[in-house]
Amino acid sequence: MIARLLRHQAGIKVLALKGTEALAGAAMTIYLARILGPSAFGVFAFGLATIMLLAIPIKNGASTLITKHVAIASERSGAEQAGPLLATGLRLSLLYAGVPMVCLWTAVALSESSNVFVVSVAFFSLALPFLCLTGLMEGVLRGSFRPNAAILVGTVLVPLLVLATAFLLTEQMQAQGWRFAVAVYIAAAIAITVVSLVLSRPYLGNLLPVPKEDRMGGREWLHLVAPFAIVTGLLIFNRQIDTILLGVLAGEKEAGIYRIAAQASVLVTFGVQAIGHLYAPYLATADRSAAPSKISGYLRKSVLFSIAFGLFALVALAVWGDEIITLLAGPEYLAAYPVMLILCAANLAVAANGATMQALYMQGHQKRTAWIFFASGVFSVAANVTLIPYLGINGAAIASSAAILSWSLGLRWLACGVWRLSYLTLSPRDQE
Repeated sequence: MIARLLRHQAGIKVLALKGTEALAGAAMTIYLARILGPSAFGVFAFGLATIMLLAIPIKNGASTLITKHVAIASERSGAEQAGPLLATGLRLSLLYAGVPMVCLWTAVALSESSNVFVVSVAFFSLALPFLCLTGLMEGVLRGSFRPNAAILVGTVLVPLLVLATAFLLTEQMQAQGWRFAVAVYIAAAIAITVVSLVLSRPYLGNLLPVPKEDRMGGREWLHLVAPFAIVTGLLIFNRQIDTILLGVLAGEKEAGIYRIAAQASVLVTFGVQAIGHLYAPYLATADRSAAPSKISGYLRKSVLFSIAFGLFALVALAVWGDEIITLLAGPEYLAAYPVMLILCAANLAVAANGATMQALYMQGHQKRTAWIFFASGVFSVAANVTLIPYLGINGAAIASSAAILSWSLGLRWLACGVWRLSYLTLSPRDQE
């Protein structure tokens, strides 16, 4: 399957875009860290991490559900639930984005001396409606078997646009600090929302408008979206809570240094992310009766692909990571190097699962998956709160790595139980 995808032009584009995504995110993080300095960048990183958590229910949860139903509708040549889901999602996402915006700006207005972290999140909240809309369009594109376009608007263009603007306006950003950087991010989010709507337009005609008798109520929409929002939300919660707790417990400088390490360590999961985008619509439309053998094939091949990229990234960062950090971010960020290696090693466990997570929630097992992420999230918070006061950024890395290992092993255990697969090889047990 992977060989056929690689020979196909769309598959090559997806892999290239995922590589660009990883590099763009790392480049944006490093360049902003260099020109803003550890403290100002720490405030920026805290606000960005928090707003990404707030965007989860729509940008990740609703988007994943829309991917699933648009893919099913494409296979069966009918809108079915896809149209009503999207129409109600567009309305409720704007309502949802408005709530934290109003609350945050009210808190800033009423406070005589607002906390700098709260102000940062308030500024970032202005991007929330656009992040949500882009997320829904990303789901439409991915479900329409356009993973390249979905990746482009979902995760590639915003960091590239922020990076280009920061490079052109370096002096202004250095002079005005993190507020200017946030303004650039908001402008990029608005621009990419427009691009996502343009790219989705050919597919929206089959989904919208929805006949009055087929419209979906808000309660029904929330019931369908909630499991996906919880699963993806808990995943990102596990990925972002360390930066947030580090900023609260240790300070903005430590949060800025840690963000560099966390961003670099994501390179190890590049293969997992690429295969997840490629396989998502195929996993969604896999026939339940043939699912065990078919999904086993997907998973085993995805693991080989993911591990290959993960090991390459880990070795490269272990050998040249300290030089790269010093050269690109500056010697003041060199403390991120050991933290990066700890997180990279943990992320190899994610690579070893391949597309397991996508298979579970595309096949309807998102509720059981959510419990695994919930347990790991509770453990991550407890471990971070315990270790950060004593070990600082190294404590955050150890706590987060332990949480990553726990949910990775848990997902593999769940997948093997659902489809009766071998825990070591992911082959069907009846074939061993």
